[in-house]
Amino acid sequence: MSLNTTTRSGNEHVITTKTSQEMYERACRSLATGVSTGFRRRVTPVPMYFVRGDGPYYYDVDGQEFLDYGLSFGPLIVGNNHPTLTEAVNRQMKLAYTFGAQHQGEIDLAELMVKVLPGVERVIFANTGSEAVQSALRLARARTGRDMVVKFEGHYHGWHNNMLVSNHPTTEQLGRASPSCGGQPPEEYALTIALPWNDLSAVRRAFEEHPDRIAAIITEPILVNGGSCMPVDGYLKGLIDLCAEHGAVSIFDEVITGFRVALGGAREMFGLEPDLSTYAKAMAGGFSMAAVAGRGEMFDVLEDGRTGHFGTYNGNPISVAAAIATIKILSEPGTFKRMNAHGDAIRRRIEQAASECGQTLVTTGTGTAFTVHFGLTEAPRAWTDVMKTDEQAYDRFRAALLQRKIYLLPDGRWYLGATHTDRELEKVFPAIDQSMKDLA
Repeated sequence: MSLNTTTRSGNEHVITTKTSQEMYERACRSLATGVSTGFRRRVTPVPMYFVRGDGPYYYDVDGQEFLDYGLSFGPLIVGNNHPTLTEAVNRQMKLAYTFGAQHQGEIDLAELMVKVLPGVERVIFANTGSEAVQSALRLARARTGRDMVVKFEGHYHGWHNNMLVSNHPTTEQLGRASPSCGGQPPEEYALTIALPWNDLSAVRRAFEEHPDRIAAIITEPILVNGGSCMPVDGYLKGLIDLCAEHGAVSIFDEVITGFRVALGGAREMFGLEPDLSTYAKAMAGGFSMAAVAGRGEMFDVLEDGRTGHFGTYNGNPISVAAAIATIKILSEPGTFKRMNAHGDAIRRRIEQAASECGQTLVTTGTGTAFTVHFGLTEAPRAWTDVMKTDEQAYDRFRAALLQRKIYLLPDGRWYLGATHTDRELEKVFPAIDQSMKDLA
């Protein structure tokens, strides 16, 4: 993905990254890799530095405005600088930063989550999705007395060594649990089974091959991290039923889908109630907050001391205030209808523009989280299908959109939020049309 530094004809001007380049070079002298998490180096050719955000817009150090459809990899579902969220956080900051003790807010948030999440009876709090996943697995293992966990190829469940397995496996790594980066000793993921998604027969075989060993099955209910693949009819219910049949715990990783695909997340969207679900990202509108939620008896292992749940910042009042405010904003009538309509309109425009320009692609996912796949004629069902996507074509498309001040993530994902309106459609539609023409 390259950046042109010359001026385009008409009213379009390519972006400049002069100041960002200078800041990145400075950062590299003291901050390892120059960024705070590795994936950010892939977003733009020069890692861009921003000074503020407002609604669905970012403003960078070179004075440019960008329309954002990445939403900080998902958390900014109500945009930056939302007055209700800002007021709630400021109000709490005047009271206390943190207590390391109990406060009214954690009760209010727990009760709110029980109210809006179908089948949820109790919750525990954490700070990140990675933490929430580890807590859910600990609960499952303590409850079942078992040690093995099933995950699926292409699914991301945080950066810990036991779960950063077969995240985006290569062809050679398919069919076995494989590390996703260096520094992952095989012993640390020896109890993790990686299977193809949307294949119940593979799950049945795993239970047969490891009788009374599998503590839990964890899955993204929509494979957003691996191409926004949708579950085939009956698949998610089949996972829940197989877990119940074999005495394992069913876990939906809703770090992305929670409070995004519907107020009640995938539980509401699919009408299903797994034993446990994990939440983060959109939950607190940009503040670090996570949770594990589910059936009440899943948490008995904490009550009776069979295991524990720990963390200095768990339930910290500022993040809790942000979460309560975010969920209340999302609870306003019509919010999800508008967000999904906005995303669906963009998907249709991308598909129409591609057809008119002779490009082959499909979009998959939902209105609030979808992925664009160049080179595919059918919606992918699993990671092995996503691997066939023409990534270079999408990179060129995204580069063209960036020149038109549309800021996107590098893997085909688009995120929609509550502050995206018809005004933004008026900006992104012509940008899509012209960017698609640039590929011809």
